[in-house]
Amino acid sequence: MPIDLEKFKPEYQKWVAESLPDYLAGNTKEIVKKYPLIVSEGVPWTPYRGQPSEQTFALVTSGGLYLKDGQPSFDTVSIHGDPSIRKIPKTVRQQDIGIAHAHYDHSLAEQDINIIFPINRLIELEKERVIDRLTDTHYSFSYVNNVVPLVTETVPRLISRLKADRVDALLLVPV
Repeated sequence: MPIDLEKFKPEYQKWVAESLPDYLAGNTKEIVKKYPLIVSEGVPWTPYRGQPSEQTFALVTSGGLYLKDGQPSFDTVSIHGDPSIRKIPKTVRQQDIGIAHAHYDHSLAEQDINIIFPINRLIELEKERVIDRLTDTHYSFSYVNNVVPLVTETVPRLISRLKADRVDALLLVPV
């Protein structure tokens, strides 16, 4: 499933040039409609195999989560977004988490983080032996408009970390 980043780059640069004034003015609804989406024709869907009770699970959210007392928040000002990732420990508590994402209402997640990062539900499944193991580290992205560094740098690093943790199943929770 190759992604044609060389085709995306000039389309994206044109979109940024045309959209930046509206973006800076807070008029994001119209510019989102003009974003040069990457449409992949060959998504390699893989059916789930195995027994959850014998597998290791990890969690990734695009909710813009970060640890208030130890990590920088995501860049929510740039039109490009922030292609970086934050590690979120399994032991995280609701009060330890900050949300830095400019494109959704945080109010429900601020009441219960499990809405966008169901870590406590997964811990319950682990305790009940429905799943074998939940990794000690999970991850969060924020919004990203410039997908080039995301695809070429961030995602390969994330995949390496997940492989090192011997993750069998990854739950992606988009917002």
